[in-house]
Amino acid sequence: MARRRPILLFLCRFALGFGLLILPWPGWNGIYGRYFRAIGRIVFPENSGRRILRFEPAPDARPPLDTSIAIANRDQLDATGRGPVRVLSLDTRGVGWVPTALLLALVLASPVSWPRRLSALPGGLLLVHGFIFFSVAAYIWNESTGLALLSLSPFWKTVAGDLEEILITQIGASFVVPALIWIMVTFRREDFSRMADARPAEGIERDH
Repeated sequence: MARRRPILLFLCRFALGFGLLILPWPGWNGIYGRYFRAIGRIVFPENSGRRILRFEPAPDARPPLDTSIAIANRDQLDATGRGPVRVLSLDTRGVGWVPTALLLALVLASPVSWPRRLSALPGGLLLVHGFIFFSVAAYIWNESTGLALLSLSPFWKTVAGDLEEILITQIGASFVVPALIWIMVTFRREDFSRMADARPAEGIERDH
């Protein structure tokens, strides 16, 4: 029973923390959506070569789709600046906040000392943001082919489509990748040896 106590404590802390973080707190989705679009504009410049790309609030917001990514090809615009535009809809809560909240809950509930938990957060958050915007990049990459911004072979078109399906359409990667990041930034090799040790009273809660 003593062996199970740290695991049960971790699970309880994680469930409470994750539950609180993903509750639909009034106004939070709007705040996070604005933050997501602001970071998106930094990561993906509006004007890059032939591509024009804009992150905007969805004009006809249909929850949970709160953000639009408009893509255009400068070479396809006429003298008035009009031309074909591809508009991608995005659920910033599902794509961005859920994996971020999962990482936060896992790190803060971890059975290691508080200094270790707090030191794991900056690197973990940086990596989870990298994963989030890699997912968005895959979405943009796949959808840009319809505007002649990219020319992909059938193989790479399949890869791009699969990445969009896995990273944007489905939700599995939003849970798996943050969990892997959590393990990578929070634990050390000796932690796993201690968890298997026969003396649970000296578990990793005492590590500093």
